[in-house]
Amino acid sequence: MKNKFKILYTLLGLTLLFSACTPDKYELGPMLSKSDLLFTVTQDASNPNIFVLNSETPNAQPYWVTPVGTSTRLTDTIDIPFPGKDTIYYSVESPGGIVTADPYVFDVTTIDAAYVSDSMWIYLTGGMDKSKTWVLDLDANGVSKYFQSPVYFGGTGWEWDPAWTDIPWANIPAGDYGTMTFDLIGNANFTSDNKMFPELSGTGKFMLFPGKSELITYGAQVLHGHGQGDNVANWFAKMKVKSIGKDHLQLIAYKDADNWIIYNYITKDYYDSH
Repeated sequence: MKNKFKILYTLLGLTLLFSACTPDKYELGPMLSKSDLLFTVTQDASNPNIFVLNSETPNAQPYWVTPVGTSTRLTDTIDIPFPGKDTIYYSVESPGGIVTADPYVFDVTTIDAAYVSDSMWIYLTGGMDKSKTWVLDLDANGVSKYFQSPVYFGGTGWEWDPAWTDIPWANIPAGDYGTMTFDLIGNANFTSDNKMFPELSGTGKFMLFPGKSELITYGAQVLHGHGQGDNVANWFAKMKVKSIGKDHLQLIAYKDADNWIIYNYITKDYYDSH
């Protein structure tokens, strides 16, 4: 439903854009009909996650709305990296206004192995067809095994990395917070099993953006408690990946644009062996 609203807003924005660029007095030309719109969407023969978009409507400016963004190119190529039912919307500007064809609906059934080959994907999930389990860096004895504390604090121009014993006011009790797992087994899957706060557990999907060092989860939240977590504006917004390696992960959860909390995680394997 949210995707449908986003698509409608995009098409509305295009309409407003063209109306703002036209003279105060004008006469509309003929309106194209849906039957006049010609386009193709072709799946790449060597990579089933890649699709070629080709606008064939004569003398018309195309507008594509796809699961991975918008485009105004006559011919464009998109990569849809994960399985699912997806939709592409094709519109053109005609003399009488914008006309949109019936949506092109299709299924993606595979993960694009090349797309998830970046080291950040591998550190987070273990790699293609694998999974990796993480814990908050705090145990029942109040010990952090890799970092100084399960959380640090930061903001525009500053960062504070306290020990857990220095922040009793933060209301982050010692305990087993459970696990969260990222995997690339059939899809980009995410599960959070929060033993300290079961109501924060869930199962969903995730997306990683290595170019911007960002992570977003859908349907489930990364491990955290209520003490500081309730100050985070939106747990389903993109989080900055401050650092990631074989055994550690730091995520920035934003209280607002200028203040944030840095959550420190370690792998379950590291937790169990140290």
